[in-house]
Amino acid sequence: MIDVGQGDSTLIITPNNKTILIDGGGSEYYDIGKNTLLPYLLDMGISRLNYMVISHFDSDHVNGLLTILKELQVENIIIGKQYEKTQQYNQFLEIIYNNQLNIKQVSSGDRINVEKDVSIDILFPTKKLISTNPLNNNSIVAKLRYKQFDMLFTGDIEEIAENQLLDLYSNTNILKSTILKVAHHGSKTSSSEKFINIVSPKFAVIGVGENNKFGHPNQEVIKRLQNKKIKIYRTDLNGEITIVLNNKRTDKKHKYQNKLPKLVNTNRKSI
Repeated sequence: MIDVGQGDSTLIITPNNKTILIDGGGSEYYDIGKNTLLPYLLDMGISRLNYMVISHFDSDHVNGLLTILKELQVENIIIGKQYEKTQQYNQFLEIIYNNQLNIKQVSSGDRINVEKDVSIDILFPTKKLISTNPLNNNSIVAKLRYKQFDMLFTGDIEEIAENQLLDLYSNTNILKSTILKVAHHGSKTSSSEKFINIVSPKFAVIGVGENNKFGHPNQEVIKRLQNKKIKIYRTDLNGEITIVLNNKRTDKKHKYQNKLPKLVNTNRKSI
């Protein structure tokens, strides 16, 4: 989980060195893509992304990606159906058109097979979009699967979308995940107790800026997680959060292993 201040951005590197970038942060004060995200990726030795997933077109999730789309090779771009078009979405379409990039629109039930043992299941949104705060509530909710590990990415969904997810996947273990990417930066509008109970994560990660003007993460959300004995990692307190799933590889040494980004203020945390 990359420290992009008040925003979300997660880089996934698979055992076979496939790269997946989920969201890219964004700031009203400076260009996150140019000043943070692009230098970070280049410092990691990454000049090409196999997949870019845009959870939704809110500025603090997508603005940084607009620079990446111009500067790096991106093989596959994953988005959801849009209820309304934002300025960021129009900018995105212009870049896609000018560079003839490959884009795929997904909805619940779709699966992205990245490589052997690695896939991304799209759990939300459905084809019937939510009209209440549609930008946040129609965020892509995706579950990364790798062998017995799974991580749930929730974009900026709020309780109304959480309730729809609970209805969609009732009496199943589909939402249950090892790690929860806490929705909407820990806002009080998300992470209901019922939703946390069903996901039942061991760890929770929150992308959030230090001393942000929104008061994220909400202390009630933090208490709900703590009451369930869920270990919390936050980019405002921990900097970059690194999750290492398997140090023993059957292939040659991972080319990105032990690379510490020089241009991001970070304390790496291994779970």
